[in-house]
Amino acid sequence: MSNLDEYKSYKNYRSYKNEHKKTYQYVFDYFSEQILSGELKVGDKIPPEREIAEKLDVSRNSIREVMHMLEINGLLECRQGSGNYVRCEPQEYMSTFINMVMSLSSISYTEVYHIRMGYETVALKLAISQATEEEIERMHELLVKMDEITDPVESAQLDIEFHNTLINASHNRMIILYTTMLKDLMHQFIADFRVKIMEDKMRSEALKRSHWNIYDALVDKDFVAGSSAMQKHFDIVGEQLELMEQTYRRKK
Repeated sequence: MSNLDEYKSYKNYRSYKNEHKKTYQYVFDYFSEQILSGELKVGDKIPPEREIAEKLDVSRNSIREVMHMLEINGLLECRQGSGNYVRCEPQEYMSTFINMVMSLSSISYTEVYHIRMGYETVALKLAISQATEEEIERMHELLVKMDEITDPVESAQLDIEFHNTLINASHNRMIILYTTMLKDLMHQFIADFRVKIMEDKMRSEALKRSHWNIYDALVDKDFVAGSSAMQKHFDIVGEQLELMEQTYRRKK
């Protein structure tokens, strides 16, 4: 088959595919292709609805429907009197969406625990070379406050901020975005476990030491020590997870 025949075959396939799509899907695919191909970038102004409607041979209502959906998703910004512009702030929508999916899928704390072990260890490795002095200082301030506070709920909030600061210090946008998507679930996970662990003095002290050891390794730029401290931290959390699961099984 010649290149021309291949191109015609592809065109026929696309034509067939588009004929069997709902209009809004066709319009959505158009915007997706524009973004993925680089034709549309953050800050670019979207052509007027009338122009796009004529180009795609669809109604302006269909264009407006998809644009509204993209705006809700954080990929489009409507500026009154100026037009529509491409943006990239999907965190709030994605966080809500992913948490609904996890709830509907009955994602367990064990699964959350396993994924946290993976990406926080990677974040620590990156933070060792990428963290700013301000981020390191902020982590120190949080640890000092955590040592001073006895209220488990308030302490849990500081624990959450400590881990979030570590994640941000990686300066890896994918890790940060992923963490943002799981924000609500992760915050609940940390809060629940922190409160339970603080009820046991020995495990509470061990958790405190593990946080300081993670911080010290970050300051010393020692990933081996940091990885060991991170593993100790998750061993303590894992012990609490097992206790909670045992209690749940007994109640069943």
